[in-house]
Amino acid sequence: MTSNISLEIKVIERFVNKDKRERYIQFVASEKNRAKFIKDLSHWNFLESSLFTPVNGIEEDVVMTTTARNGVANDTCYVISENKQIDGRFLGTKEALAETVGHGLGSILVFGNAEMIFYECETRNIRYISKKVVR
Repeated sequence: MTSNISLEIKVIERFVNKDKRERYIQFVASEKNRAKFIKDLSHWNFLESSLFTPVNGIEEDVVMTTTARNGVANDTCYVISENKQIDGRFLGTKEALAETVGHGLGSILVFGNAEMIFYECETRNIRYISKKVVR
């Protein structure tokens, strides 16, 4: 599996707590250490909470509406996930949501050029959509 390192670094720079950014960037820069970052996806506390809103309602509707309203491409997304079957792949958004929502594995769906993300926690019914961030 070959990950998209530059896109993953953008996700970290834009959405991860400042105190964990440098460490996570080092993890994803190394295929050997990337698993350490993936392991932390199961817990919400690594993300910058001020940039996120809980997803209430049908996930697909919320994601498609929110990304479209912010002018972010949403037909496909890049997946960062504990689910090895989809991790590091570009998938159609509907397929990616079907493979992440309710599966109990931490996952991030990356939209556009890491302008927005959807986060699924391992804990049941904990899902967030980010604000649009461009840096």
